[in-house]
Amino acid sequence: MEQLELLEQELFMLQENIERLKAYQKDAENQKYKPYQSRVVGEFKHRIIALKQRLTLVSSITTSNLFKK
Repeated sequence: MEQLELLEQELFMLQENIERLKAYQKDAENQKYKPYQSRVVGEFKHRIIALKQRLTLVSSITTSNLFKK
């Protein structure tokens, strides 16, 4: 199903974003002056919202839909 493939891609992108967020947190430059805003965190929030929307679409799948061609 197309929706399941899109959900899988969304989860993969979220996982990559989490890795970037961890690296950003460990960056020595950021620990010096502690920025209040960043694109990394904004992108993470965007991924969370996109995942929520994708889950809403996927939640309408029924068992019979899985076997349709």
